[in-house]
Amino acid sequence: MKTVFRRFVAVCMAMALAAGSLSVAQTADAKSKGYIFKYKGVSVSADSAAKKLIKKAGKPQKKQVKKSCAYDGKDRIYQYKNFWLTTYSKTNNGPEYVQQIKFRNAKVKTKEGIKIGSKEATVVKKYGKGYDKADLLINSAYVYKKGNCTLKINVKDGKVSGITYLQTTVKK
Repeated sequence: MKTVFRRFVAVCMAMALAAGSLSVAQTADAKSKGYIFKYKGVSVSADSAAKKLIKKAGKPQKKQVKKSCAYDGKDRIYQYKNFWLTTYSKTNNGPEYVQQIKFRNAKVKTKEGIKIGSKEATVVKKYGKGYDKADLLINSAYVYKKGNCTLKINVKDGKVSGITYLQTTVKK
C-alpha cells in the first residue's frame, strides 16, 4: 500500500509542477467535458464533485487522508471493492473533487462499455485512433485525453488489464 501511495504522491507532485505552465481551461466546480465514469446511476469525471459517488459507493474497504501536495486541502484515497477513488479538496473542510478513478476488477466499466478483460480491438473501436502512440509502444497503454480527463487503458496479451481516469491538469 505504501508503494501505491508513493506513486500517487509522485503523480500529484508532477501535476502540481506542470500546472504552472498549463492554461486553466475550467474550474474544479465546473462540469468537466472529459470522459465519464458511471457507477450505480452516478456520473462523474475528473474535477467533478465526488460527494454523490462517495455516498452511492458506500463505506470503503479502506480510506486514507493526507495533506494535499497541490492545494491547501486534503487528498483522499477511497478503496472500494471494484475501484479506487482519489479525491482532492482545495481547503481542509472544502468539497471533494475527483482526481483519479482506478478499476480493480471487471465488475465496473467505462461509459463506452470497456472493462478489464475487454478485447484490445474493442478499445480502438470505441475510442478511436486518437490515442498517444508513444504510450502504447512504451507502456502498453492506450491514452486518450478529453477535457481535463486522461483515460488510460492498459493492455496485455490483447486484452484490457487496467483502466484509470485521471485529472489531466491541476487547477488553482
